[in-house]
Amino acid sequence: MNPAGPASEADRYEAWRRGLRIALAQEWPRLGALRRRLRRLETRPIPPTPDPAAPPVVAAVAADGGESRIALDPLRIYILRVADSDGAIYFEECIPHSLDAADTLRFFFRSNERVQRLVKFLGLGWEDLLPRDASGAEHLLPMLRELLEWGALLRLAHGTAPRLILRDGLLRSVLLPAPVFRAVQRALEAAVTKNGHRLAGVAKRSAALRYLATAFALEESFAGGEPRYARVPPEIEREAAPGPYRWAGERAMGELYAARLEAGAPILAVDIAAVCAGAAPEILRRLADSARASFPLRGYPAELRAAHERACLSAIEAETLQALFLDELANVDEPTARAARAAIVEGLETVETTAP
Repeated sequence: MNPAGPASEADRYEAWRRGLRIALAQEWPRLGALRRRLRRLETRPIPPTPDPAAPPVVAAVAADGGESRIALDPLRIYILRVADSDGAIYFEECIPHSLDAADTLRFFFRSNERVQRLVKFLGLGWEDLLPRDASGAEHLLPMLRELLEWGALLRLAHGTAPRLILRDGLLRSVLLPAPVFRAVQRALEAAVTKNGHRLAGVAKRSAALRYLATAFALEESFAGGEPRYARVPPEIEREAAPGPYRWAGERAMGELYAARLEAGAPILAVDIAAVCAGAAPEILRRLADSARASFPLRGYPAELRAAHERACLSAIEAETLQALFLDELANVDEPTARAARAAIVEGLETVETTAP
């Protein structure tokens, strides 16, 4: 008996159609149920009039290998910088890619006085930062980058002049070990409360907002494209988040809002710290004031954009770093440095940066 031949394209498409029909019949009621729940969700307008008495806004951003690195394969060096929208740089270091987790901590973080002070202030030990498994080791550098960004926010929160402090992303973490996040949360909430600050996080992308987008559109929750906001109920947020990202309260210090900060702009995810949740309307209005000055990202707080620019390498910094790298490479091996210079002439860039 001859084996069956490959299915025709028409057969495959028909099989896809059947599979989609069955799956859609199963999933369709979920959208209806979500729409009924959102129908009870009240969206409120963000007042268009700026408040002259509103506190100034400041944001902190960390950039790392995703934005800036030196690459002459197989040599790779990450540039990690943490800066705020006022131009202050809190941490700047070149970190070799080949180091294992323990050596990264030992040589580049334990030797840094600012990081030492941060770890001590939080009441942590270096063992608290070490990864517990292979996955943690793989994400060590992003975890440390995030810890340093929280450290910058903590430094800003200890300023005595009240400000709205912004994090690039939501006020939660899947990278920090739970004890580390709790230590950061305690210290940050205490400083924010003591000095009269406001604290919020803004994310351009969010699993919860993707989950809600179709239902929002069908229910016209943000109809007209005007600046509006709505508190996302915790039960819907938990339902929307992928399994590994369901923080269950221990990795989050904020309350989630969906907000359009400028007319016609995309809806953003905004986390407002629980310790200043009562000031949510005031905070969202201040974010809308900031977003009106934002360019080229419409509807995005201008201070976060400025902090991104401060954290990433400028063109002249990249050129300078490339020249320094080639000089140091020549001290190690002149033929390799000559080959690298020739490759650069032919179009290879050793310093890779991504615009914020």
